[in-house]
Amino acid sequence: MKTLSRSLIVFLAAVVLLALPFQASKVSAASAEEVLDTYYPIDIEEHWAYDALDNFVNADLLKGSHDSDGNTLIKPDLSISRAEFVSILVRALGLTTEETGKTFADVEAGKWYSEPIRIASSLGIVNGLTETKFGPNELIKRGEIATIIVRAFTSTVKFEGEAKTFTDVPEYFATPFIAQASQAGIVRGATATTFKPYANATRAEAVVMIQRALDLQKGSLPEDAALTALIDEYETKEAEVINAQEFAKLGEVLPKYMTGYALAETIYGYEDYSAMAKEGYKLTLEKLTPQKYEIVSKTDRFAVIHATGSTYNVTFEGEGEKDTQTVPRDGVYQLKKMEDNSWKIYLFSSDDVEEPSGEEEVAAE
Repeated sequence: MKTLSRSLIVFLAAVVLLALPFQASKVSAASAEEVLDTYYPIDIEEHWAYDALDNFVNADLLKGSHDSDGNTLIKPDLSISRAEFVSILVRALGLTTEETGKTFADVEAGKWYSEPIRIASSLGIVNGLTETKFGPNELIKRGEIATIIVRAFTSTVKFEGEAKTFTDVPEYFATPFIAQASQAGIVRGATATTFKPYANATRAEAVVMIQRALDLQKGSLPEDAALTALIDEYETKEAEVINAQEFAKLGEVLPKYMTGYALAETIYGYEDYSAMAKEGYKLTLEKLTPQKYEIVSKTDRFAVIHATGSTYNVTFEGEGEKDTQTVPRDGVYQLKKMEDNSWKIYLFSSDDVEEPSGEEEVAAE
């Protein structure tokens, strides 16, 4: 699972903090810690769909619930409702429209799912169970998910290749969509020869299928220079605020460049430095060498960038002591495209942090 010390400059500064006697406290950071905890669901670590589920959680595309002990749960094997699936899909694609959409008697205005259903129906991605009923709380079937995903990605994904033959898929409305989704590798079947189109889809299956479709979007790729410029600008702005000891301004700076887990973890990490600055401690950063970027992967909505070669002098002063260390900052940035078409960092993993991965799925979605 994720560990702390993954955010950008927080990771560097932590090295210096370990060398000094000052013991930081998180007592004043309860709210920031509570937000951060939501990114650590306890029920997905050994799950076959871990990679997709963790990515969706980090990127704020999938929200969990809390148990009686306050732990975050994703409930990956729980069946997913029609409203939940449409909400996740609309969020993942950043879909927006001002169109009215279809009117469903069972979709009450103001409900958490009313806006995603309006957007998806107005774009022709979803239909109701009838002309007037959407069935927001009814469990969605695997065949329905394949249909909706193909409609949602039809203009951005090439559905080509050989379709799989499933012995349990009859001739009905979802048949051609299941075939198209199998052509693109978005669905692979419950077994080698069966799809189980009428089975209730689980939250994990839904997320995995959406993730696979997102990974195929290559029609409107971002420019490499725009992505790396965002990282450079973020790093410069953050260092300016830190060197001025104006930690309160980070609340304005960080959200311009970060979202999801990266934003929550960085805000949490800087709570201590802000408190320490008020007590006379000082943190300064001096960049010595620029980073080199490798675009590991990119799609229309997501990008993975590996940065290497960057080093900082990180200095921490307090109680008559001063310590400076030269620290490398090599790591992997993950960025996503927002609804307003801007890009933001939602995860940074330093190269010395090992990332476990979920077991590979063999046959199921």
